[in-house]
Amino acid sequence: MSTTTIKISSDFLPQVKSIIEEFGFNSEEEFFQEAIRDKILELQKQIFFKGSSQVAEKLKKKGVTETELLQKFSQRKHS
Repeated sequence: MSTTTIKISSDFLPQVKSIIEEFGFNSEEEFFQEAIRDKILELQKQIFFKGSSQVAEKLKKKGVTETELLQKFSQRKHS
């Protein structure tokens, strides 16, 4: 695994240390890795929801209803 060094403002350090102690992180590194993982997941969800909203809007413009979609999925699932 490669590593990257990041600089964190010293203004955040007391808060970070408090969170690390409160929630039982083993190190600052563990805390930051988890925080970055969580942020990546959050942003990936935003991308997914944006894409699904665009698909929903296009289907709506074509007059496709949710009921029709569910019926088609159900038919494919049973074929």
